[in-house]
Amino acid sequence: MRLTERFFGIGKTITRSLVGKPATLMYPQRPRVYSDATRGKVENEIERCIFCRMCEKNCPTTALAVSKEKNEWEIDSLKCCLCRRCVEVCPVKCLSMENVYFPAIRTRADGMYLTVLPHGVVPAYQKAKAAKPEGGKPEKIGTPEAPASESSAKGVEKEEQG
Repeated sequence: MRLTERFFGIGKTITRSLVGKPATLMYPQRPRVYSDATRGKVENEIERCIFCRMCEKNCPTTALAVSKEKNEWEIDSLKCCLCRRCVEVCPVKCLSMENVYFPAIRTRADGMYLTVLPHGVVPAYQKAKAAKPEGGKPEKIGTPEAPASESSAKGVEKEEQG
């Protein structure tokens, strides 16, 4: 009985392979389409980065290295476990996770991806400092508020009632 069950199982598999469509993709002709939930390569928009090191501090595998002095952001693709924690904790949302994987590499040095702020571009954290006034408190935009006295407030209430 067992032998006949095996042959019927193999027969079904062979029939499905001959009649059905192939289980694999014809890769170069039809590239794979990844779903939105796919975790892939971590990208950084370095112009928006404030180099706060939150991504580096929250990385469970220490795959990230951030240098505010050099304006550099580096990821080791061989250490990265694609957990998305760095993307979630970024306060300015300059990190994103693409739907493609890191490319294949041959040496450990090829797995290090360094992103450097281009020469002449002002870092985002310096732009934020320049936007603040010297007093430390941000200026309020709009009309200046006039102090309301109690008598004027009571007069308004009486007008509304009458």
